[in-house]
Order: sequence, then C-alpha cells, then structure tokens
Amino acid sequence: MKKTLAAVAVLGAFAGSALAADVTLYGKVDFGFVYDNVQNKGGVDGADNNSVGLESGVSSGSRFGLKGSEQISEGLTVGFQLEQGFNADDGTFSSDRMFHREARAYVATDYGTFHFGRFGALDSGTGSLDVVGGFSASGTGYAGTLDQSTVLRTYSRMDNSIAYTSPEFAGLQLSAMVSLKTAAFDSDGKKNDTEESNHESDRYYGVGLTGQWGNFGAGLVVSQSDVSVLKTKDKVGDGTAYSDDVLNITAGVNYDFGVAKAFLAANYYDAGEIFSVAGNTAVSAAKGGVSDLTGWGVVASVEAPVAAGTLEAMVGYGVDSYDLEAGEDIDEATWTVGAFYKYPLSKRTYMYAGAGYTTTDYDVKDAEDENVTTVYTGICHNF
Repeated sequence: MKKTLAAVAVLGAFAGSALAADVTLYGKVDFGFVYDNVQNKGGVDGADNNSVGLESGVSSGSRFGLKGSEQISEGLTVGFQLEQGFNADDGTFSSDRMFHREARAYVATDYGTFHFGRFGALDSGTGSLDVVGGFSASGTGYAGTLDQSTVLRTYSRMDNSIAYTSPEFAGLQLSAMVSLKTAAFDSDGKKNDTEESNHESDRYYGVGLTGQWGNFGAGLVVSQSDVSVLKTKDKVGDGTAYSDDVLNITAGVNYDFGVAKAFLAANYYDAGEIFSVAGNTAVSAAKGGVSDLTGWGVVASVEAPVAAGTLEAMVGYGVDSYDLEAGEDIDEATWTVGAFYKYPLSKRTYMYAGAGYTTTDYDVKDAEDENVTTVYTGICHNF
C-alpha cells in the first residue's frame, strides 16, 4: 500500500510540473495467453510440466514512464527518462524499486550525448543505450521465444552507469559505457553496501560501434564484466559464482532486401574460472566444482511484411563449454527456433501470435535433453 501511495505521489508531482516543462507520459499494456510445455527440465528425465495462463508483457514488457527535455542553449539539451515496469495481469510492480527499467539523465551536445543513471548495458538487448538488440529481428524476443539471449550471452540493466554516444560520422556511431557498481541490491532484495569503483563491487565496461550504409548495417560490442572479489568459491552459497572477469564479444550484420530484412549475429565469451554448487539434478551435480567456461552462439533472423502485418522468424545455435577441474569436458548445446506475427489494429494497438521451440543437450551422463515448446497470442496497446 505504501509503495502504491508513493508511486501516485511521484506521478502527481510530475504531472503538475509538466505544465511548465516538456514532459511526456508514455507506456504500454500487454496481455497474452501463453501455453508452455517443458520436458525433462534441467535434464531430469520425467521432470515435465504443462501450463497455460494469462500473462503480462508477452510481446513487450508492460510499463509506464516519464521523459522530458529542456534546451539550455543552442547545441545543449538536458533531459531525463524514468521508466517502471508492472504486471498488467495483477496490477503489481515488477520490481520493489521505482523506475527499475530505466532512471536516466542525459546531456546532449554537438559532440555527443552523455548519460547517467540506471539503464541497460550495451550488450543487454534492452533499454535506450543497448546496441545488440538491433542485431536480430526480434531483439529480446517474446514469451521466451525468438530471444537471442537464449544462445548469445547478454547482460541486463545496470546501476551507477555512465555512458557516451557519439554523433554519426560517415554512417558510424560510437557508444561507450561503464557501470561503477552494477547492482545496488542483490537477487534477494538486500542492499549491497560495497563502494562504487571498488574491487568488492561488480563493474562493467563496454564499447560499441555501429554503422548503416544504405541497406547494409553492421555492429560490434566488446565488454568486460569485472567480478567482485567477494564472489569467490568460498562465499558462493547455493548458487554459481564467476571468480574471473568475463570477456564478451558480439557482432551483427543486417541487409534490407526490400521484401524482407535479414539479420545475422554471432557471440563469443570467456568467463574464466567459475564455481558451481552441485545441486539435485544430474546436470548441476556433474558441473559442481571448479571449471573454466567459454561459449559461442550464432543467430539468424528475418523480418518481412505479410498480409498487412509483420512476420519475424529466428533460428539460433549456441554452445557452452565447461572444462572441469576434474578433467571432464562438457559441451552444452542449445538449438532454438521460432516465429512471431504482429497485426496492427491502429497506430498504437496491435494483436500478435507466435510459437517457439528450444532444445538443450546437456552432454552429461544420465541427463536427458530438455525440450521447451511455447505458443502464445495476445494484444498490446501503446500510449
């Protein structure tokens, strides 16, 4: 109740100030029916599950936001963007914090734009500064399908971030970003009291370059995640810890043929030494202990106008390679394929339907292939 009242108070304050500034309220509400069929979850034979239900954010996360800007002088503009996700099916916030999707201020000049706050990493597939979302037809995908992160390594939104985007020059644009402390809260919602830029905090550094020349486009993102020294194998608890810095390289090309636009993306990462706690599945039991982890993936996708709507399709393949300290090597391979169709009812509202299939071969003795089939349909309204 207190969170709801706080949200109303914040929105009310901005609504009042909107009369004196260039402030816009925007958002979207997305509902969909989703059917999931999971066979051998986690590689465990017989760990099957069927589910069907009404879900929020199937094709795009339900959200509301405020954005505005003020021109200080010629060649100098200051602005902001605050964005909060919510679950349209039950009215709750999708995070305990306000504006968890984005809380960004920026300063735009003739020499580029500087950004400050919380937003998606360059290789996150989400947010205002993301680069790799444009490497595929569907970006972060729909209901867990057509999602390039299924086989490519991506990050998420990060706190305490500073970024720069350059003006376009000869079709090229440069992006650079650093997060001095990627998360102010841990996965359990507990505040992380470590200092920014300190070796006890997770940090992120990334640089991206994109270009568009007529019908052809290309992009590259190289990033490094510096892992907190507190995340060692002695303090991992019940999860998985990366005790080495993680190098991530993602590249993409696209070409617009007129009748369709084709995309191709590839990714390589080196996570170095990791430590996994052996769990109650055949897969996690085999990976329990110290190992070196590397991986790669490839995604091909296409977008084409069909019968007054838009059809998107994707196929992807990726491999995670675990070099176990005990001497055994495990190559975990994943295939994913899917299609999505969007039909506009108006400029702001569209209906959609899609399906996807993903299979993972865990390459572990006594572990079965995990197979996931998803079918969905719904409607999204933008405001």
